[in-house]
Amino acid sequence: MFVAKNAWSALRRHPWRTLLTIVVSLLVTLWSAFGVAVLHEYDEAHGARYDQLTPLGVFTPGDPGKAQAQGDNADSTKNYMTWDAYNGIGAAANEKNATFGYTLIDSVPVRGGDKLKPVAGAQQPDVDADETGGDFTLRSFLSEQAVPANSYGRYRIVDGKGLGYEDVTRHDLIMSKALADKNGIKVGDKITLGNAKDAKTTYTYTVCGLYEYTEQTGDAAPFAKDVPDNVLYTTYYSFAADDLDPLDASGWQRPDVNVVFMFQGIPQYEAFKQAVKDVELPSGYRLSSPTIEQYERSLKPLDALAANVRLMLILLWSIGGALLLALTLLQALPRREEIGFALQVGVTKGRLAWQFMNEILWPTLLGSAIGLIIGCCTANPLAGNFVDGHTFTLPAPLVWNLIWISVVGCLVLAAIAGVRVAAFPTAQLFASPYLAHDDATTAESAATGHGDMDDADDANAAVNTQSTKKEQA
Repeated sequence: MFVAKNAWSALRRHPWRTLLTIVVSLLVTLWSAFGVAVLHEYDEAHGARYDQLTPLGVFTPGDPGKAQAQGDNADSTKNYMTWDAYNGIGAAANEKNATFGYTLIDSVPVRGGDKLKPVAGAQQPDVDADETGGDFTLRSFLSEQAVPANSYGRYRIVDGKGLGYEDVTRHDLIMSKALADKNGIKVGDKITLGNAKDAKTTYTYTVCGLYEYTEQTGDAAPFAKDVPDNVLYTTYYSFAADDLDPLDASGWQRPDVNVVFMFQGIPQYEAFKQAVKDVELPSGYRLSSPTIEQYERSLKPLDALAANVRLMLILLWSIGGALLLALTLLQALPRREEIGFALQVGVTKGRLAWQFMNEILWPTLLGSAIGLIIGCCTANPLAGNFVDGHTFTLPAPLVWNLIWISVVGCLVLAAIAGVRVAAFPTAQLFASPYLAHDDATTAESAATGHGDMDDADDANAAVNTQSTKKEQA
């Protein structure tokens, strides 16, 4: 009780120092929890979560912009990937026992006629449809697994319903909300599209839903058909039912066939990539993974945040530790008289040291506890303001690590305060300043007297020498 009462009194005598100790401890632990949460998410994103990806693989032109720039040249379709090329890829992968699944994306340009007008945004909007094949692109998916490989970006349905991949009786499509708004089209309406080569050949589809992009590619759109909002999506069954996937077509009637390879993990994708590296492909084509590329794009803001957090933690621990050490020394060092008086009246060094330690432990532990609670609760929403698509949480082992490190830090500071008492020289309690003064005076007098005697002896010796010389004379 004596220790607690005296410690509490000492803290109350210095309220600003006590409050500053609490605030510094709180800020250090709060931002430590935030920083550890960010670095934990960084490690997870680059480690276990990356390894858990189920990537898709596609063969695309190395320079998509260059391929789009030839969108007014029907002969450029000769450079498309062919079924023969895909068969060669499959054979090479099977030869090396590479495991994969696959789905399909097919695309052709189509005309909108006089009733369907494209959304603006093309660099060359006035090029005739006979040269480009049409102002729109009709893209088909064999299954829902192919949608993430869409080169125009990810989308979500905002009105109506999505495509029915399993229902082969449906003959519908989804269009962008921007295109529907421009042409006054609603869900349930029918639209007519024209063949890329022969405008008189038409196809009728029901609009089952409207979409908006959640993430678009940043590539420029040379022609209207390349504008993402001018892309119409349907199922492969509807696409094939209109005979839009002929094997022997040429020009704009030739579909852009994109076989999407599916893998159960990064190791399968890497094994497939290694197996097909020597396969001869059309000029400029290469294997890439939209899954991995999209994931790596999402990591860039996280990487930048993690780099800043590392620097922040170094500064936080350096400056915060120095401030807490300074406050501890300020609490313990200037109290020589208080320590001496307490020891003279019978207080043991152990009890007095424990009092000094409590004066440090109470505010630092209180600030650390509050900081940890706030830091753990606010790390996710706070970091979420800087990075989307990631969850910043602290698992129990990391929380316990923070708790133990905080406790150890508080104990070290308390030990420094306790050592101040333990190192106090007890012999000074019995040293009288008056006796010390008398001893100094006596020593000085003795030194002076001894000097005077030496001078007298020297004088007498000189006189005797002179007398002897006179007698001899």
